[in-house]
Amino acid sequence: MLGDVWKHVRELGLRRILRCRQMKAKENIREFKIPTLNFEADDYIDLIDWQSISLTEPPLTVSISDNDLNAMILDVPDEIRILKYPCHSQAVERNVKLVTKASAAVCGNEARDGFIRSRITLRDALPKFDTKREYFTVL
Repeated sequence: MLGDVWKHVRELGLRRILRCRQMKAKENIREFKIPTLNFEADDYIDLIDWQSISLTEPPLTVSISDNDLNAMILDVPDEIRILKYPCHSQAVERNVKLVTKASAAVCGNEARDGFIRSRITLRDALPKFDTKREYFTVL
C-alpha cells in the first residue's frame, strides 16, 4: 500500500502501520494466520477485513520513527522510500531450486528435510575456488 500510485491509499497504509505500533503484541512470537479474503472486493485494499485481524508492523518499516510516520501522514509524499532489500538474490534462487527438487524427489517432511540437509552438507564439502587460476593445478 505504501507504493501505491494513489495518495489516499498511501495515507491509509501509513495509518495502518501507526495503528500496528500502538497495538503492540504481548507475545514475542506471533502465530502466522492466513486471513480470510473477500473475493468480491473492488480493490486490493478491501481484500482483507483489517478490523477483524490483529495487525503486525511490516519489518521494512521498523526503521521509520513515529515522528517521521506522523509527518508522512500529515503530508503524504509522492513516493515513500523504504530500504530496498534484494528479494531474488542468487542464494535465494539456489534454495528455492533445492526445495523444489526435494519436494519432487521424496515424500514426507522428514525425508525432504534430510534430502535438503544432505545436499547442503555436500555443497559445503566441495572445494571453493575464487578464481579460475586456483581451479587448475600446476604439474
